[in-house]
Parts: sequence; structure tokens; C-alpha cells
Amino acid sequence: MLEISHLSKTYPGGKKAVEDLSFSVQSGEIVGFIGHNGAGKTTTLRCVAGILDYTQGTITIGGHDIHTDPVLAKQITAFLPDNPDLYEFLTGIAYLKFIADLYSIPKQERTQRIGKYADAFEMTDALGDPIGS
Repeated sequence: MLEISHLSKTYPGGKKAVEDLSFSVQSGEIVGFIGHNGAGKTTTLRCVAGILDYTQGTITIGGHDIHTDPVLAKQITAFLPDNPDLYEFLTGIAYLKFIADLYSIPKQERTQRIGKYADAFEMTDALGDPIGS
């Protein structure tokens, strides 16, 4: 499912965050990714998610290379950042439409789903508010 081979990431100025990392995770496996602060855990995960470019190596998700097939790789995975700064400026409805676009959910179906679940969770009135609020 996830294959990381000889991954390296060097930041401008020469700081190596990840050096020659290789491992794989098969479908159905649960893996803990641990290490001290500054070990490169977050950098690795951001590279896997396609948010951060890397210096060397390959990353494939479900057989799709994150560089050559980024959309296909991202469609079969998810990334939840450790903080929501990326999304705070979006309104709830804008975020849900963004996610629906990622998964190619037709407009009529997304409208129906959003309405159903927003009502069920009593969030309809808040959908126009920024997520950060």
C-alpha cells in the first residue's frame, strides 16, 4: 500500500531532515511512527501526502508514485495535519465542497449529503462560518 524507498529531504541551508529512509506498510497494517523531536517524522508524512517535495527517493501509495501520479495517490489516502492552520480561513461549506471535488462527488449528490449530515449534526447554521471560528 505505502512504499517509501531511499527517501531523503534536505532543507535549504543544508539541514537534513530525513536521510535514506525505506519502509513499507501493507494494506490492513497499523504502524506507529515514533522518534524524538526533529527526527523527521512530520517531514516524512508531509512528503507522503505530497505537501512537501523531497530531495531523493520514491514514495508510492497503492502503486501510484506521489510525483508522477499525485492525484491518483492522494485519492486513496488522507492526511490530517497536526494543526488545522491550512483550513482555518475556509468556511465549513467551502471545505466540504473542496473535499467533494477531491473525490469527484457530483454537485447534486454533494448538496444532498451536506444537507443531510449538517442537519443531523445540527451544524447547518454554522456552515458559512470560518473553520477557525
